[in-house]
Amino acid sequence: MSRFSMRKTLTGVAIAALATSGLLIGTGAAHADAAHPKTNTVTSNQVTITKSVVGDGEVAPGGRLTVRTTVSANGHPDFFVNKFVDRFPAGYTYIKDSASIDSWHFLGLTQKTEKVSPTVDNAARTVTIPDAGWNVSITGSKTVTFEVSYLVPDNAQPGTYVELPSSIGISLWGSDQNIGDVYAKIRAKNPGEAAASGSADLGFGSSDGEGGTGSAGSSILDNPAGFISDIISGVLANGS
Repeated sequence: MSRFSMRKTLTGVAIAALATSGLLIGTGAAHADAAHPKTNTVTSNQVTITKSVVGDGEVAPGGRLTVRTTVSANGHPDFFVNKFVDRFPAGYTYIKDSASIDSWHFLGLTQKTEKVSPTVDNAARTVTIPDAGWNVSITGSKTVTFEVSYLVPDNAQPGTYVELPSSIGISLWGSDQNIGDVYAKIRAKNPGEAAASGSADLGFGSSDGEGGTGSAGSSILDNPAGFISDIISGVLANGS
């Protein structure tokens, strides 16, 4: 292969990969709709809870939708988060191994993030992290953050909003309480996403039964820079 041909191929592959990852082609500004907020914060009994759709609040059919809930203290006494219950829309699927908790660990005296294994009820459309007793305190700024991702169905309609409710159990409360709902807006696929959608090789449009996408598709979604680097390295190796 000539240098010109190799450069042309390399450029095409890199652009396609960037488009697929959403890094090159814009996915639209964050939706600004007072009736459908992408972030919601509630404060009660010295507790502040913020839930948000990660990113600009917009996602394409077949894409990955991630939500994050952070609990912090704005006064004393200390308290413990005992449960997170996240609810996902009909047709959406929990992405395997996507759930994580960032919390204070008394062993090591530090905040750290770790994967957690939730209970997923597809009939009730809930993802539950039960009874762990995560400490939250204004002393030392101890917080708890729960993050989880869902696979958006291919038939999701662009221009519509999906509601993402959840509830939480806290030691100071007598029962689980609902958190203010947040919304994600469905946008149209960009050219790279449209080209990749449904491709068995790329892992888009497929599921392992537990919400996991195919291996290459997961690489693009979770680590687009690394995926692109691998493609470029492979092209260079083949062209040398």
